[in-house]
Amino acid sequence: MEDDVIGWLASVSEDPYAFAMGAFPWGQEGTRLEDATGLEPWQKEILFHIKTGLIDINTAIQLAVASGHGVGKSALVAIILLWAISTRADTRGVVTANTETQLKTKTWAELGRWYNDFLAKDYFTLTATALFSKDPAHERTWRIDMVPWSERNTEAFAGLHNKGRRIIVVFDEGSAIPDVIYEVTEGALTDSETQIIWCVFGNPTRNTGRFRECFPGQ
Repeated sequence: MEDDVIGWLASVSEDPYAFAMGAFPWGQEGTRLEDATGLEPWQKEILFHIKTGLIDINTAIQLAVASGHGVGKSALVAIILLWAISTRADTRGVVTANTETQLKTKTWAELGRWYNDFLAKDYFTLTATALFSKDPAHERTWRIDMVPWSERNTEAFAGLHNKGRRIIVVFDEGSAIPDVIYEVTEGALTDSETQIIWCVFGNPTRNTGRFRECFPGQ
């Protein structure tokens, strides 16, 4: 059974939608998802966009999604994070949000709910600040960290190098994250021959800033 799970995870390494549909107990009686049949069309579109972008390993996938509240954004973030870390060894990542409260009580809490339903959760440890491999030899190199941003301390966003592997970065409620955090992150994501996925979610409520620039027609 263990080999079957590992083999399946490897098979969906380049297909986050297939991962999403197979990694969780959709429609299974007695589970949190017993009344759910799958993802919303807009969520599928995002996952297909990531799949398409993976074809060119030397071009970073930079994805910005304008979304309101109650539309399944946090669920999609959780699914993307679990796919990213579980389908490629030694993946490294960082997740941040507009406020530490949002990060802890919404973004990371939602990750916890999906982690509890995840068929391969036994291979990973989820703490209050990190998701990482249970293999002692990889727990420092195969991980995603929850990092509240700080304009005075940008090291976590400047050190996102992972050449030859995979990097996942998620900004939640990105409209309120300062431009300097975007700039430092953008400057760090330069490794060649590396899968680089940078997803920014939020509601473009401000008239200026890096997040607003992602939606020039709105």
